Order: sequence, then C-alpha cells, then structure tokens
Amino acid sequence: MKKGIRAHDVAEKGLERICKRCFSEDIPYIQLVLEKSVDGFETGKFTKEYANSIKEQLGEIKVAILGSYINPSNPDDNGLQYDIAKFKEKIKYASILKPIAVGTETGIYQEGLTDTEEAYQRVLETFKELTKEAEKYGVNIAVEGVHCFVINTPQKMKRLADDLNSDNVKVIFDPVNYLNIHNYQKQDEIINDTFDLLNDKICVIHAKDFVVENGVFKAVKPTEGMLNYNLIFEKMKEYNLDIPVICEEITDADAVCAFRKLEEISL
Repeated sequence: MKKGIRAHDVAEKGLERICKRCFSEDIPYIQLVLEKSVDGFETGKFTKEYANSIKEQLGEIKVAILGSYINPSNPDDNGLQYDIAKFKEKIKYASILKPIAVGTETGIYQEGLTDTEEAYQRVLETFKELTKEAEKYGVNIAVEGVHCFVINTPQKMKRLADDLNSDNVKVIFDPVNYLNIHNYQKQDEIINDTFDLLNDKICVIHAKDFVVENGVFKAVKPTEGMLNYNLIFEKMKEYNLDIPVICEEITDADAVCAFRKLEEISL
C-alpha cells in the first residue's frame, strides 16, 4: 500500500521537519497544502526558485495531492477569479513539485441552489479553464466529491469528467465525504458506483471513517467505524489501482496505527 498523510496533520512544524518525520515513519506520500505547511507562504508570490526550494525540503517524500482547496462554484465573480488565479498558480509550479495532481473540492454555490444545473454549469466552466491550464503545463488536476457540495455523487463526478474529456483530469475518492446521516446505509452502492464509473480517473483515496450515534453522523479514525474498507480494497484490486491512500484528520502516530490495520484488510 502507498501510504500517505496530510502534511499539516503531522506533529511537526516546518515542511522539512514534517517530511523527515514522515520518512522515518515509512509514510512516503503527503497531501501538501502550502498555506498550512510552508512557513511564510503567500498566494501570488510563488516563483520558480521558491518551488525548487520547496522541492528540496521534500527530500524523499512524494506529493500525492498539492491541495488548492478553492470554491470553483463561487457565485461572486470577483471571488471566483481570485480562486481561479490561486489554483492556476499551483498548477504552474506543480510542474516542479511533481504531485500526482493539484486538488480541490467543488464548493457551495448559493443557499438552496448548490444541487442544481445552474451550479453544475458554474463548476464546469471553472474546470474548463483550469483544465486548459493543466494541459498547458502537463499537470493533472483532481476533483473531490462531497455530499453537500456541487459534485456530490459518483454520477455527477462521472458527468464532469466526461464533459471535461481530458487525460489531465483526475478524481480524489473520499468515501466518507459522500456520506451523511441520510445515505450512509447506501455506502456499498456509492463505493461500487465510484469505482465502476471512475476507476480510470481515481488517483488518490482519502482514508477516514464514520459512526452513527444517537442519530448523529460522526467522523472517526480509519478502521474504527462503519466504513466498508473490505469493499474498497476489493474494488482497488479489481481495477488494479496501486494509488496512495491518504489518512486525514489524524496525527502521524495515529496514521501509523491505522495503516497497520488497513494493510491487514488490504491483503
């Protein structure tokens, strides 16, 4: 299994120290959000030299996802253009940092209108522009679905991928992100649909878990809840997906423990 963690979840400060700790714990991949893990990073001040210095700090660690979590459905035109510029900056220097992809979710459009065709078209137009930029620099971009955002089902993700029709567009699959108190009992259907529809696009799996207590949906550590990891690894084997599994929202010490359990399930 290709193991990874979000850099800002590691119990260290400074990118170089974070990466050295990951290397010592046999976690070779990170999801890197520069604003959260690189001291003094500012949007708009990225340069080739700065990207190379970040690359040097990574050492032996590989970047699975270069996170640029914007709102590509932002209904405010000025806000959307700022987000697009921020994402394009990450695309430009991803050619140096060499992530698998630059990633984002799809955001909330307007209250009561996020799950509409209008919102979908807003996201589509944004990603058309970002896809052209990715193709220009030979970089991949990746979209992550979330149950309360514009792209909130495997079917909508498939539609977006088909509409963009680019080898430079990939998918981040976070199974728990698709689930909530109303649909968690359909998790197997959602997992199967995601792999069956998008197996050629999935580039990273996010690992966390959930429980339902007293009618409340709660996130918990990977393998300590109700998520069907057996099915997830069965589908990865079915489609021969040897891709990073990135633990989220837990420390690196907890991730090491979680990966032991995940590796047992994956065998």
